[in-house]
Amino acid sequence: MKDGGAETKGLIFDIQRYALYDGPGIRTTVFLKGCPLKCAWCHNPESQAARAEASYFGEKCAACGACVKACAAGALAMKKRAVVRDPRKCSACGACAAACETGAMEIIGRVATVAEIADAVEADKPFYEESGGGATVSGGEPTAQPNFLFALLEEFRKRGIHSAVETCGAFNNSLVSRLAELADLVLFDIKHPDPGILKELTGANLEVVERNLSNLIQLKGESGLIARVPLIPGANTDETSIEGIAELLKSNSYRGLVHLMPYNSMAATKWLKIGRGGEYRNFGALEEDAISRIVNQLSEAGFKTFINR
Repeated sequence: MKDGGAETKGLIFDIQRYALYDGPGIRTTVFLKGCPLKCAWCHNPESQAARAEASYFGEKCAACGACVKACAAGALAMKKRAVVRDPRKCSACGACAAACETGAMEIIGRVATVAEIADAVEADKPFYEESGGGATVSGGEPTAQPNFLFALLEEFRKRGIHSAVETCGAFNNSLVSRLAELADLVLFDIKHPDPGILKELTGANLEVVERNLSNLIQLKGESGLIARVPLIPGANTDETSIEGIAELLKSNSYRGLVHLMPYNSMAATKWLKIGRGGEYRNFGALEEDAISRIVNQLSEAGFKTFINR
């Protein structure tokens, strides 16, 4: 990637407008590809790989065979009126998607410049000014593309656009000061307070995550950081886990707002589309009384909460 400036390039997989839960106000969220974690409940599995990848949505497939004919690498075959892909041969060149008339084939991930993204984000600026919103960089993990991320944040600042960054906290500590300097707001995920369980479910090192959290709180203060907790049934919604999360936040001098993000199973289709349906784990529904209990428990610990639905 080219360092600095509006021509710096990065790999994104989506831009979503009118986002209401990725920071204050109405926001435009830019999703970057690549993540160091492999969360068992990942809602954006297409974000994990730091490369473009092909997806296939069988329910849209007309079984016409056009994609098979278009694939020069011979990575596709038609079996029982469904397309089968050999990932060893597929380079995500896009020929299959170009040949598909029903939208069953799609390439996830494209290279974009900072200027291109900033232009798209700036088009929604009137909504930000009315609502107190702005641009949010998400993923994946935005810090996995640090040069691109920081160039984006610099460009947003030049254009007078409030910026937020969603992070899992699993990044090199050398990035903290620059992130704190350029991001107006950091949305910091706390997934589990136990290092062994966190490692098993996500691959994250709690020591790294907590050190980055502590440093960002010191640099940004409570006005520049919001703690967020994905609520995963059977993983971190029990009283002991919630108590541990509250203690982790308090021990790092955080007393601010906590965003709660209840798990849903809508990601199942995404796992299927990228050919990883066998890896998907359905954690089940989180009952309303469980959410109420968690809100009350955090309230008793001194935290105000907001539920992202």
